[in-house]
Amino acid sequence: MKPYPNPLAAALLTGLLLTAGCATAPRPPPPAAEEIVDLSKAGVPADAIIERIRESDAIYDLPASALARLRDQGVSDRVIDEMQQTRIDAARLQGFRAGRDAHPWYYPYYRWPSFHHGYWRWWP
Repeated sequence: MKPYPNPLAAALLTGLLLTAGCATAPRPPPPAAEEIVDLSKAGVPADAIIERIRESDAIYDLPASALARLRDQGVSDRVIDEMQQTRIDAARLQGFRAGRDAHPWYYPYYRWPSFHHGYWRWWP
């Protein structure tokens, strides 16, 4: 008689291979401001440039003068808004992490109103 493979082992191996493939996918490098100008001059749609910025998780900390220069060089207002939004999102995430790290006992229970005000802090 032929031994049948264990279906649980086969499912676990398949899941491991699928998740390992997803975890090793490299992110594209973030486009520099000069590259965004070149893409805009080449006629690439603003949606494609915005998608590339979002895929790379780039953070653009540019002063207002650099943003004005980008606009003068032909970059779409939507792309410039997205570049500004990356910095705003990074600052929000940094603020959230600072609050979470300052009060680690509070954040695991922030969704349940009965656990507010540090009730579980004094739990033995």
